[in-house]
Amino acid sequence: MSSPSVTAPASVSPEAAGSRAPGRFRWLVVATVVATYLLIVLGAVVRVTGSGMGCADDWPLCQGRLFPPLEFGPVLEYTHRLVGAIVSALIVAVVGGIWLRFRHRQRLVVLAGGVVVLLVIQIGLGAVTVMTELDPLVVLVHLGLAMLVLGALVMIAVYMGSDDGVAPKTGDGRQLGQWLGFRTLALTTAVAIYALVMTGAAVRATGATWSCIGWPDCNGLLLPLGVDPLVDTHLLHRFTAYTIAVLAVLAVVRARPWRRQSPAVWWGTLALVAGVFAQGAIGVWGVTAGFVPLVQALHVAGASAAWTAAVALAALVTRSPAPAASGGGPGAMPADDLPPTPAGADDSPDAHQPPEEEAVQTGRANRGLLAGFLQLTKPRIILLLLAPTLCAMVVAADGWPSPLLVAATLLGGALAAGAANAFNHYLDRDIDAIMRRTAHRALPAGVLRPRQAVWFGLVLAVLSFVVLTVFANLLAALLAQAAIVFYIFVYTRWLKRSSPNNIVIGGAAGAVPPLVGWAAVTGSIGLLPLYLFAIIFYWTPPHFWALSLLIKDDYARARIPMLPVVRGGAETRRQIVLYSILMVAITLLLVPFQLAGLFYLASAVLLGGLFVFYAVRLLREASAVAARLLFKYSVVYLYLILAAIVVDQKFIGV
Repeated sequence: MSSPSVTAPASVSPEAAGSRAPGRFRWLVVATVVATYLLIVLGAVVRVTGSGMGCADDWPLCQGRLFPPLEFGPVLEYTHRLVGAIVSALIVAVVGGIWLRFRHRQRLVVLAGGVVVLLVIQIGLGAVTVMTELDPLVVLVHLGLAMLVLGALVMIAVYMGSDDGVAPKTGDGRQLGQWLGFRTLALTTAVAIYALVMTGAAVRATGATWSCIGWPDCNGLLLPLGVDPLVDTHLLHRFTAYTIAVLAVLAVVRARPWRRQSPAVWWGTLALVAGVFAQGAIGVWGVTAGFVPLVQALHVAGASAAWTAAVALAALVTRSPAPAASGGGPGAMPADDLPPTPAGADDSPDAHQPPEEEAVQTGRANRGLLAGFLQLTKPRIILLLLAPTLCAMVVAADGWPSPLLVAATLLGGALAAGAANAFNHYLDRDIDAIMRRTAHRALPAGVLRPRQAVWFGLVLAVLSFVVLTVFANLLAALLAQAAIVFYIFVYTRWLKRSSPNNIVIGGAAGAVPPLVGWAAVTGSIGLLPLYLFAIIFYWTPPHFWALSLLIKDDYARARIPMLPVVRGGAETRRQIVLYSILMVAITLLLVPFQLAGLFYLASAVLLGGLFVFYAVRLLREASAVAARLLFKYSVVYLYLILAAIVVDQKFIGV
């Protein structure tokens, strides 16, 4: 008698294999997260104990020896290096496992690629940190990149899990809006905590740690702004912490309705709140009792824990599709991972087209390969990004900047923007194929393969880093790379498909060019480029929302939660007016802060008034013509306001 068959099917689809991530590999990812966290804390201990130069300026050796002398400083620094090597090996194992076993899961593959790029830069920066004898700016950037590596690994660990029990199952459109709002809040909190970490690092790097003693007062004063730049830096860190405390409390309130439907989200929110307030308690302890080395190390450990919790929660609420409203309205989110490609099949979008259509696409690819690569870079957007870079360089220079420096910085900026746009094409190729406006792009049209876009983007990113480092400086290069990472992971991969406020937060990537230009000339970041950053940051939403009103149906078809799709045209138009007014108000601040003169003031009032006029006209008319006029004028406005700054600074004088 034959026994029942217990053999598995002859073949298992990649989707089925990926849906049950092996326990051992999942534990490897978790172990890598824990090891990376411990490495960051150990780095803080090295820093606060003054052991950073324990091995002198020698790397990879320690005082010219393979093994360190048996002294506290060298042993601690050498241990930090050794743990760093172990963490690097673990990361390589995780990335290799993803590329070998989970390559059909787009999110994991993209995150793995990002971790590799960050790891290579981080290793090189570690050597630079030693060779520059712990330059404060290099140390700050080193910590910032370490936090990004930790965050990416946390996201991988969360995305390895199952979607079951995460997104609430509901057919209520109101609850859908609440869930999307909570997503936005979680993402905002994560970004804010990263800003808290970086402002804390800036406090340490600038020597502002002991500039403000006492809490809630500062040196006996409640709000001593403008007294000392170091005090201002310290207070900026405090205010960022206060903002995050409010966001954390709000997160608990917003997560409470989902505590039964999504217990993982509820407990993740509680973990975030616990981390935030524990970190705050350590900070208060430090400013009242004095920042002894133990408190400083605990402060970094607490910040890293809060960052880990925030990223984990944000990844958790974006891991699965949002709950669909009744009938599956346009606000419902698509799954983030693309359908798996069968083994041996072509991964290009035209793989399943009829033979005659495939032949047409093949011919097009042969004729337009170069044009396809050029299209990946989005040249028109690059020109828009280079204008604030050039403006910042001209204003920052004592006289006029070197033509070679200008050319190299603009080239490096163009390469960085092209890299970010190429990755954007790769990640959005599924929705580009659905939207009429983008169906002709190189990837959905079959002109290029997805792998070609990825490699093209990587090459451009590396070239950008090399050009800016060699011809400008390391700060300019790192700012450009940070913009690439932010645009890829925060906007394209995270916010665009999960939040109607995607362009509000994601627009920060497009506001980085003036920082790059200023840093290329001065090697630092001043107040004026920060104002330029703010102007572009607030200019982006009304500029982009005017366009989104024109192509709302495309976004709805692709199920992308742009503001007009989720909140409607009327609310979008109101938001355009509000952001336009905010933008104009920020442009006027340059004058009272003595960063610009009367010519700029007159220009800003005239140009800004016209911007608000077009925004109000759109609010009243609610027509495609009004939206198109505002969109076109917004481009002209940006060029003209930047030109006004240059004329005011270089030809008229403040």
